[in-house]
Amino acid sequence: MNQQGPYRTKDAMSLLLNKGPMRIVAIIVAIFFLLSFSRPWVQVGPGQRGVVMNFGAVQEKVLDEGIHLRIPIMQEIVLVDVKVQKVETDAAAASSDLQDVTSRVALNFHIVPDKANIVYQRIGVHFKERIIDPAIQEVVKAVTAKYTAEELIAKRPAVSEAMRAALTERLSEYNVAVDAFSIVIFSFSKIFTEAIESK
Repeated sequence: MNQQGPYRTKDAMSLLLNKGPMRIVAIIVAIFFLLSFSRPWVQVGPGQRGVVMNFGAVQEKVLDEGIHLRIPIMQEIVLVDVKVQKVETDAAAASSDLQDVTSRVALNFHIVPDKANIVYQRIGVHFKERIIDPAIQEVVKAVTAKYTAEELIAKRPAVSEAMRAALTERLSEYNVAVDAFSIVIFSFSKIFTEAIESK
């Protein structure tokens, strides 16, 4: 009976030695798959910022470009584009002498990078539809109404600058920076166009 004890101990030791390396490999593989599925890291690409959310609440910290660690389940990172974007749109308005004017304008803008969290919290990622387009329509109407139709043609650079300044002020409230603004073309009614051409 005394002989069986040492033999059993040796058998148990050899069993552990044989299974030990396999257990380590199994644990490593399990950890690898767990990390792969829970994704404890996030990559913020060029021209992006990462908005950190803890359990759905937007945090003050904004992630710069690069790879960052996150806490799975607790944290979500929303990527916000802060590159310069261009929008070209038509805006209908009336001049001070009540001529109908359709202006095609082009705007280059970007989200202020370190304010991406505030923009996401207040507006979301659809800021073009919610902020940019309405601001352009409002500004074009307001500025166009200050000039006669002939002045819009003759003073086009001044009109463009007035629109750019008004848009810059309006969009800065939402942490959107204006990079460039231009009037592509003014379109007037057929009668007015013919009257101008006949002069």
